[in-house]
Amino acid sequence: MHSQSIDAVPSQRPKNVSKKRSVSISYRISVFFRFVAAIFGGYVFTSVLISLLAILLPLNQLDSVLLTTTLSVFFYSCVFIWVFAIKSLKRVWITILLTTGVQFVILSLIKGWL
Repeated sequence: MHSQSIDAVPSQRPKNVSKKRSVSISYRISVFFRFVAAIFGGYVFTSVLISLLAILLPLNQLDSVLLTTTLSVFFYSCVFIWVFAIKSLKRVWITILLTTGVQFVILSLIKGWL
């Protein structure tokens, strides 16, 4: 008897199920691209930054490399958190690409690659 009363109750579904799914999919895609920006963009940004800092710091080569390698964890974590704190994904990519590009050009000029 109890199972009949449960089956007799009509299920109440929201009318805008397809609209909610599209919002959910676009949200998931946005989060995926933020992870891509945080993981790959953060990695490239951090590697160029620590390479530049290793050259610019007024320490001997061993100490400079050890210090920047230690600081790389901090910089990578900050970039990862920053990617999710900024509202616009476009702004995130532009900022990461521009700052990494400028750092790479400075590094190239110092090392004599350009």
